[in-house]
This record gives sequence, C-alpha cells and structure tokens, in this order.
Amino acid sequence: MMTRDQLKTVFKILANVYPNFEVSSEKLDIWHEFLQDQDANAVMERVKAHVKEKKFPPTVADLREQKEKVPPYYDELMYDINAGEDWA
Repeated sequence: MMTRDQLKTVFKILANVYPNFEVSSEKLDIWHEFLQDQDANAVMERVKAHVKEKKFPPTVADLREQKEKVPPYYDELMYDINAGEDWA
C-alpha cells in the first residue's frame, strides 16, 4: 500500500523531471486517495517507465495497475474454432 511519504517521493521525481508538474497539498491528498491501494514499488516502477518514455507528466490512471480488459464472451470464443464465422 502506498503511503503519503512514498507519494511525496513520486511527486519530487515528477516535479524535477517535468517543470510544469505542480505540487500542492490538495493534489497530494487527491492522488493519495486514488493510489493508496496500490503497491508502492509497482507505482515507482511505472513512474520510472513513464519518465523514460513520455514528454508529459502522468495522470493517476497512468500510475495505477492496469488490468487487461477482455470481453465477457472471450472464453467461449477461445475454444470455438468457428467463432465469429457464419457458415450458413
């Protein structure tokens, strides 16, 4: 779980890498609300990856764990060789 102090470290990195990244106690509170359930080490890895590849600072969504979204019928189609084909 991510603590406020760990999030402050993230903010320090982002503020130093992205000059337009503004830091405030209100922003820290809001981001902490949405990131407190995340693993701090995983968030830090996502921060490092983002900084290396992106020109603009991340959003909260960029730093949260991304779960792969699959349609509810995915399992059915995976095993049906004719799935999605009309053999009328």
